[in-house]
Amino acid sequence: MDRAVGGRQRTFAALALVALVLAAAAPPASAQSSPPRYSIVELSGVPQRLNDNGQIAGWVFVGADAHAAIYSGGGWQDLGVPAGDQLSALFGINSAGAVVGYSFASLPGPDNRWQAIWAPAGATSVQALSVLAPDSFAYAINDSGAIVGCLNRYDDAFPDPHRAFLYANGGVTDLHGLLSPPATQSPFDFTCGRDVNDAGVVVGEVELSGSARRGFLYRDGLASRLEQGTSYLVNAKAISNPGRVVGEGRLLGFTADHALAFDVASGTFSSLGLEATGAYNSRANDVNSRGDVVGMMFLGVGEHAFLASSGQVFDLNDLIPAGSEWVLQEAYSINGRGQIVGKGYLTSSPSVTRYFLMDAAAPAPSISGLIAQVRALHAAGFLGRGNATALIAMLHTAERFARHDCWRGAVRALEIFVRHVDVLIRTGRLSPNNGQPLIAEAHRIIDLLTS
Repeated sequence: MDRAVGGRQRTFAALALVALVLAAAAPPASAQSSPPRYSIVELSGVPQRLNDNGQIAGWVFVGADAHAAIYSGGGWQDLGVPAGDQLSALFGINSAGAVVGYSFASLPGPDNRWQAIWAPAGATSVQALSVLAPDSFAYAINDSGAIVGCLNRYDDAFPDPHRAFLYANGGVTDLHGLLSPPATQSPFDFTCGRDVNDAGVVVGEVELSGSARRGFLYRDGLASRLEQGTSYLVNAKAISNPGRVVGEGRLLGFTADHALAFDVASGTFSSLGLEATGAYNSRANDVNSRGDVVGMMFLGVGEHAFLASSGQVFDLNDLIPAGSEWVLQEAYSINGRGQIVGKGYLTSSPSVTRYFLMDAAAPAPSISGLIAQVRALHAAGFLGRGNATALIAMLHTAERFARHDCWRGAVRALEIFVRHVDVLIRTGRLSPNNGQPLIAEAHRIIDLLTS
C-alpha cells in the first residue's frame, strides 16, 4: 500500500502531468503499427464528398427523382431542385458546409440542360450558379468559395465537349483556353476541373484531339499536363491542401493504370503501392490532409475499396467488423478525421447497390475497459489507492478528449498513463504480470487513434 504522504505526492505529480496534456504540445505519431479498424453504417442517400466536420454532399431519391442533399448528424437534408429542373445532385462541399453540383432539365426537342448549382453554408435549398451560364457542371468548392468544373453545350449532338473553368472572386478563368490554345482548338477537345484546394490549385483532366487523356494542374496562372516522360496521371481526381494530387496513371514498368500520387511542391510522381497488391488495375478518388488516399482496386474476386495510408495499402473489407455482410466495392471520399464514404453491397442481396459511411472504431469504450482493469487491480489489492486514482484520472482525461474527437490530447494522456505504469512496475509497486497488460491495451488504443 502507498504511504499516506508519499501516495498523495505521487498522485498530485501524476495529475499535474495530466494537466499538461491540455496544452497538446506535441502531435501524435503518424506511423501506423497495426491496421485501423472501422465501424460501418448504411446511408439512405448517395454520398459523394466528405468535409472534415463529417458532412456529406450527395443526393437522395424522392420518388424516382434525385434531389441534392447534405448528410449531417445522422440524417439527410433535402435541398431540393431549382425551379423548372427535374433532378439535382451535389459533388463538392467545403469545411463550412457550402456545396456545389448540378441539376438537369429535359427540354422540348433534342436539347437537355445541365446547370451548375450551389448552396451557401446553412442554406435550405440549392440555386443555379447563373454566372456559369445554363450549361455547366460544378464538382468542387474550397474554403474561399472558389468553384471548379466544366462548361458544356450539352445539346446531345456529337461532339459534345467540356470546357474546364475556375470561378473565384466573382470572375471566371477559362482553364480550357490555357490547356488548348484557341488557335489549335478542336471541337473534340475535352477538359474538366475536378478539385481545388484552399491555395487555389486546381486539378482535373484534359484530352485534346489526337492526344492521350492526362491529368492537369493549374496554379499561379499556368496550366500544365501531369506527365513526365513515362510517368503520368491519366486523370487528377483530388488535391489536398498540402498539395498531394491523386488519380490513376503509370510509372516506368507499369503494365496497367494504377492509383498514383503527384506532389506539387517537388513535382514528383509516386506509387501508392496498389500495383504490388495483386490488383490488375486501380483508381484513386480522394485524398485527405494527412495524405490518406481512398479508391477502388480490381481484384480477381471483383472490385474492392482500398485505403492507402502511411505507406501501406488496405482492403477496406478487412477493416470492418466480421460478419457484417458488407462487400465494399469503392471508396469515394475520405476526410481529415478518417471517415470514409463509398458504395458496396450485402452478400444477402448482391444485386442491390448500397452506400456506406465508415468511421474509425470509437476508442472511448476501450478506454472505459482500461479504467475497469485499473479499478479491479485496486479492488484486489494489487494497486495502491493513490496510484489507482492517478491512473484513472489520466484515463478519464484521455476518454474526454476522445469523445470530442481530440485525438492528440487523448494520445498524450495515454502516453503519460503508459509511462506512469512503467514506473510503477520498475519500482516494484505493480507486478509485471498486472502492469504489462495495461501497457499493451493502452498501446492498442493509441494505435487506433493514430491510424
